[in-house]
Amino acid sequence: MAVDAPPTRQGPVDAWLEERLQWRALMGTLLHVRVPVESKTLFFGGITLFLFGVQVVTGTLLALYYKPTPAAAYDSVLFITSDVTFGWLIRSVHHWAANLMIVFLVLHLLRVFFQAAYKYPRELTWVVGMALLGVTMLFGFTGYLLPWDQRAYWATVVGTEIAGSVPMIGDFLLTLLRGGADVTEATLSRFFGIHVLVLPLALGLIVAVHLVFVHQQGLANPTVPEPRPPAVPTGRTKPFFPHYILEEVIAWLFLLAMLVVMASLFPAGLEEEANPLQTPAHTKPEWYFLGVYELLKHVERIVGILAPMVLLVILVLLPFIDRNPEVRARKRPLAIVLGIVGIAVMVGLTIWGYYS
Repeated sequence: MAVDAPPTRQGPVDAWLEERLQWRALMGTLLHVRVPVESKTLFFGGITLFLFGVQVVTGTLLALYYKPTPAAAYDSVLFITSDVTFGWLIRSVHHWAANLMIVFLVLHLLRVFFQAAYKYPRELTWVVGMALLGVTMLFGFTGYLLPWDQRAYWATVVGTEIAGSVPMIGDFLLTLLRGGADVTEATLSRFFGIHVLVLPLALGLIVAVHLVFVHQQGLANPTVPEPRPPAVPTGRTKPFFPHYILEEVIAWLFLLAMLVVMASLFPAGLEEEANPLQTPAHTKPEWYFLGVYELLKHVERIVGILAPMVLLVILVLLPFIDRNPEVRARKRPLAIVLGIVGIAVMVGLTIWGYYS
């Protein structure tokens, strides 16, 4: 990114901070840069970051009332929904923000893939982005059990059984996730601790690294390959601050309004309290695991487990596998076709799993 000189006008607070922290140079480095006009991210990355912030705020509010024990978890969620002022809204916003965070993160990764923004010099940015996807999926998996209703309980049983099918380390993973042989109080307390302590710290750290990489490497121009070594943008550019930031904030406000509308019209549900002795007629994991779940129903279990794992490894190593420097879609027909086929297969399996 090219760096603009920050404005020279100083107020009393600005001067006080500058004298002690030299903060103008820091802010100039962070904000006063220019990005290519062609670098249209469709705000997917920024929206994902915003949704993470929404999750932190709403999750903190929910944790003030939630009790992570089988005897009290369900009643505490019921209390939040029924008695806490705007508790139903906070819980529903948290629910929809979690789902949309996965949606926009996947869309962001797809945008990066189809625009070849994972190529030199942004290989590590892509790898860190894949780590973000993994941690976000773990967020959804661990948080799904916390209401302790029938759907959450048995979906967790199915999900942990899938993890237990991983070759060689399946038994270890199953015990690690459940805290024993079955989904019990140990599982609930473990998932709660991972969900509210481990994963937020991990995701916050990975997001920070990702943002540093994006800042250092700049936004990719989807029309031309990156020169070696990377150069300052020479085409049409626009200021990152305030122009680009303002566009992001407008998108955030629109999304916040959409979240409130979705939470109001389609509030998060709550089924009967979990009963380990009563298996529902149809038990399925959450939608973002339905593809793997449906695949396991139609192939050998070892194939259904290894295929997604191999695909994940290929995606992580994609920048080092794809050596074609071209970024334009018409110059990358094989990658584009494989990407479209992969999307069609996953979407098809997910829809099939939803209606099966």
